Amino acid sequence: MTLQLSASETTVMASSTVTFKVIAMETQQTVSGADIYIDGNKINGYQHVFDEVGTQSVVAKIQGYRDSEPVTITVLDQMAEVDVYVLGGGYDEGSGGSRPLYWKNGEPAIYSHESSENMIYNKMVVADNQVYIAGERQFTRAIASAFYWENDTYVELSDPNDSDDYAIAYDICVSEGDVYVAGIKAKTNNMMDIVYWENSGESPVHVASGTLGQTGNSVVTVSGDDVYVAGVLNAAPTYWKNGEAVSLEGTGTVTDIAVSDQGDVYISGHGSNGNVTVAKYWKNGQEVILGTGEGDSEARAVFVENGDVYVAGYEKVLHKSGTGTVNVARYWKNGEAVDLTDRLYRAEANAIFVLDGKVYVAGIDFGSSGKPVAAMYWENGKAIQLSHDDHRGHAADIFVVKRTQD
Repeated sequence: MTLQLSASETTVMASSTVTFKVIAMETQQTVSGADIYIDGNKINGYQHVFDEVGTQSVVAKIQGYRDSEPVTITVLDQMAEVDVYVLGGGYDEGSGGSRPLYWKNGEPAIYSHESSENMIYNKMVVADNQVYIAGERQFTRAIASAFYWENDTYVELSDPNDSDDYAIAYDICVSEGDVYVAGIKAKTNNMMDIVYWENSGESPVHVASGTLGQTGNSVVTVSGDDVYVAGVLNAAPTYWKNGEAVSLEGTGTVTDIAVSDQGDVYISGHGSNGNVTVAKYWKNGQEVILGTGEGDSEARAVFVENGDVYVAGYEKVLHKSGTGTVNVARYWKNGEAVDLTDRLYRAEANAIFVLDGKVYVAGIDFGSSGKPVAAMYWENGKAIQLSHDDHRGHAADIFVVKRTQD
């Protein structure tokens, strides 16, 4: 039997109290009487006040069990000021219509392009003060092209004038200055390619080919020298590490991917349990169910910090009135659900970012009857509306960076 250690918080301010929990990994039963060691020094009980700024390693031990994996506690002198970027769409007063855009600290930024009304922004990343956005131009259901922005420089990844060159850019990441964009490209023989582009190369890197309609949803991340791409191939959820395929347990679709500092691969998604859609994630190919299975739920994004796994999405639950059901925006931290809305009106979480233990979630809130759906983000549970009160908005992704000091 092996101990599993968790902490109430893994990033705290100095003089904060952290509570630990110890369970048996195999049975998931609580273990009492374990000894907690911090940097090799035994403490009393399952709580500790962290006064020393820096990182400290915590391990649980008890006779008859294997020691737990260490949990790292980061102690900060003061929280850093941050810039919050939220990707989505909203009303543009200049054009008098809805446009894809991003907000930086609540202020909208709109890039000018002749086809902006046909554009959908899917994912964003901020690196070295540069904003990168991946998306698609939808001309018809059968014609689309992939692109990304680097600040206000537009980079075309496929030919919008070629009706046979159907492509979508779903995800983007930047590593050591190199830009990776994951997406799909349709082929003329009823096949779909899962691909990624590196630094706007004319020909994307081919990952896999599958049947049209059963292949897609490509996401990407880079860790060190390794490129990870996840998607659905012939209806089977799969990820590839440097081109080598790894099947994911069960069925379903994939929505996001993250790789921990220890090299563990986490992929969010959802699939049917035979009755409803259920939120889940995979760790190194093994599925972890998040949704209760009582109502539909989806997991749309995953983030890992200091060994803690955060997954954002929604679940259909009993309405606050006790009658009917409603989608509640929520995230799961290490499998435990945290609701962001009060179950009065429909809301859904689409993206999540965690920085120094503070949780930022982007999504939508339908609000009261007659009110347009609003683009939102939540900062440690505090709701912040981004879109105009009188116009529809949506928030698809979020990225947070520590503010540089001039």
